Amino acid sequence: MSKNDPTQLFGFRIHEIARLLSRTFEQQTSQLQVTREQARVLAYIAVNEGAKQADIARLMDVQKIRITKLVDDLEQQALIERRSDPGDRRVNRLYVADGAHEVLDGIWQRLSEVSDIALDSIPSDTREALIAQLGVIRDTLIESNR
Repeated sequence: MSKNDPTQLFGFRIHEIARLLSRTFEQQTSQLQVTREQARVLAYIAVNEGAKQADIARLMDVQKIRITKLVDDLEQQALIERRSDPGDRRVNRLYVADGAHEVLDGIWQRLSEVSDIALDSIPSDTREALIAQLGVIRDTLIESNR
């Protein structure tokens, strides 16, 4: 790796790949009935069901005010539900609504298609190793941020 070429740095590459994955995902979101941002929030809620709205914002690295607007939109579409926290009535917890499962299936399908596009030129055994190593990197970074 050259010290003179920041495009060869791991973080730069990962960010560029994330941007391109997002762009590729967005090319066909009209079939999903939600925007890319709404799809992302809905996916995070599905994976972290029962989380507080502030926790979703933190996980996504998005400002709370932005998440509030997106959650409002998803709630209006009957895709998510806000439920009061039994221990603290000021806090809402987020859940996937029954009507969201078809939309989520479309999101997971589109994510799978985008992954296939991105990894097309990589042999399947190398794909598995790459994904496993990315998991290790993620876990290391989570641990270092505690």
